[in-house]
Formats: sequence, structure tokens, C-alpha cells
Amino acid sequence: FSSDGQRLVLAGGTPGVSGQAELRDATTGDGLLTFAGHRDLLYDAELSPDGSLLATAGYDRTIRLWNAADASLLREIDVHNAAVFDLAWHPDGGVLASASGDETVKLWRVSDGQRLDTLSQPQAEVRQVRFTPDGSQVIAAGRDKRIHIWQLASLTEPTINPQLHARFAHESPVSAVALSNDGAALLSAAEDAS
Repeated sequence: FSSDGQRLVLAGGTPGVSGQAELRDATTGDGLLTFAGHRDLLYDAELSPDGSLLATAGYDRTIRLWNAADASLLREIDVHNAAVFDLAWHPDGGVLASASGDETVKLWRVSDGQRLDTLSQPQAEVRQVRFTPDGSQVIAAGRDKRIHIWQLASLTEPTINPQLHARFAHESPVSAVALSNDGAALLSAAEDAS
């Protein structure tokens, strides 16, 4: 959903053929725009905090940034070595994080697509990535059964973002993480049904 709750985004496609996202009116369900061009199924589509941009990613390993007003493609980022499973916008909209099957989280400067850092400490594919509500930390989880937390050191320049924690959270791969609105609580769900 957009931050104002007026629009929602759906992501999908046909495996091995194409991926697309649809922007819809959240009240009526009417289609507003279609964002097409990926070469395989999409795993995620996320509106920027101000609703002006849409980021899409999927099995074709690319991240695309679109103008949410007219569905024009602004930028394509293609440096992950495996599927991109999840995207997250920094609260100020200036940085985008991507979680990939290549066992990394990458941080991108939105204004020009510059990679700010590769967080490579996970030891298996990364399925989820989030920023804390205050934007000071990055949280990721996936098949290595751990929750990883990094301190965000810079929103504008390439730098090393130190890892603060890497804790086993479950007996099987972590499939989802969510944060409370104030960032005080973290919820995780895993394939072990816990």
C-alpha cells in the first residue's frame, strides 16, 4: 500500500517469461498503471515513502526504478548474481535495500543507482530486508536461520556499514520479518512453523 493508503501495488508474472507490477486504486481495485519489462517473475514491488517511485525486482536479478505517475522506466540495476527476493525503502526515500539469493543485501543510492554497500555476512540466500522506522539500522533474514542487523553509516556515500548482530532465530529458514511502528519489537516467522 502507498503511505496514504490510497493505492496498492501487486507484483507477479509468468515464470521464465515476464514479470510485471500493477498499481491499483485501494478502494475500488481499479487498475491505474502497469509496469512491465522484467524477463521473469517478480517477487516484490514497493512504492517509495512519498509514493513518487516504484521499485520492482524478481527472478531475473534486476531491480527497476519507475516513475509511479506514468510508469516510465527511470533506471535498471543489474548486479545481483541471483534472484532478488525483497526490497525496502529507507524512510527518507533516498536509499533502497535489496535482498538476494546471492547471500547479500545491497544498499543503493536512489538518485543515481550508485551502490553504497554490499552486506555479505549472511551465509545463505536472503529473503527479507527492512529498515528500522528511524532509518538507523538495516535488518535482514533468510535461509541461514539468522536475523542480521547492521548500523547504517551513510545515506549518501559508499561506506562499510558495521554488522551489530547476527543471531540464530529459528531451527529452519526465516521466511518473514516485521517491525512494530515504533521499532521496539521485531517479529519473525520461519519454515519451522514458529
